[in-house]
Amino acid sequence: MAQPQDRDEKGFLSRMASGASDRVLDYVDPNLVLDHVDVDALLERVDVNALLDRVDVNELLDRVDVDRLMDRVDVDALLDRVDVQELVDRAGIPEIVAESTSHLTGSALDLFRRPIVGLDEIGVRILNRLIGRSVDDYPDGPSDLLEWVDEHSEGDERGKTGAFAGPFSRMFAFLLDSFVVTAGFTAIVAAVVFTLSFFVDDGMTREQGIFYLSGFVIWAFLYQWVSYAVFGKTIGKMVLGLRVTAISGDLTLRGKTALIRVLTYPLSFAVLGIGLLGVVFNPRRQAWHDRFAKTAVVYDWGTRTAAMPTPLAEYLDRRGEEV
Repeated sequence: MAQPQDRDEKGFLSRMASGASDRVLDYVDPNLVLDHVDVDALLERVDVNALLDRVDVNELLDRVDVDRLMDRVDVDALLDRVDVQELVDRAGIPEIVAESTSHLTGSALDLFRRPIVGLDEIGVRILNRLIGRSVDDYPDGPSDLLEWVDEHSEGDERGKTGAFAGPFSRMFAFLLDSFVVTAGFTAIVAAVVFTLSFFVDDGMTREQGIFYLSGFVIWAFLYQWVSYAVFGKTIGKMVLGLRVTAISGDLTLRGKTALIRVLTYPLSFAVLGIGLLGVVFNPRRQAWHDRFAKTAVVYDWGTRTAAMPTPLAEYLDRRGEEV
């Protein structure tokens, strides 16, 4: 047990040390002392984890006046130091937006395409049954292409990407392409006539019908040939989710193959449209121009499944099981 005398001595020494330190601070410049302190060495000796463990964060936050702190923050200066474009790129926001937009656009088109795919399947089945044929024996699509699709899509619904396209999808694509070709040619003629009106008399710009007809044929030919050779599809086929491929399923459509398909296209319409019957009755749904060019038209919805509406799919599944 400490003696009273010892306690008095310790108290006296403490008072002496405290008084001496106060007198020293009165004469010593703290800035001069800090200039001689090696801060890096000091921080290396500090156990940050132990220091943080002793900090009561909740109590610290309670004592912080957030509103006053925010008033002292220069937001404009802070934003000037932030590279927003780099931050957006590193977060992958452009890719997210592009993927979301593509998905939404594809989903909207799917709502339009699905009923037409259902009509394709029902129409082909009914018409073939009238002549005593069963479409269950027909191939679903080019074998190589179907194998690739199976590896990149889920489900096993009818009418999926890679399968041979039916008559209604192709008909609506043809009507849409006809509108695009006509509207495009009209716009071109209007632009040419408007431009020529500045250089020649108005009467000189009115050509005979044969020249307009020739120009229309050339425009329609270039529209289809370039579309098939470069993209494998026209605007109408893109909207309806169709694509022209080689009969083997090869997605690369050569310029020569596209040329043959376009040049023989009128032959399918020549004799009362008999050349188009193959779209319904041919096992590979080929019209005459498809057979001449050795091509096929398939559904192309990317990796999404070109499924029919659920009631139609269930009905056809039941009919398939009965057969």
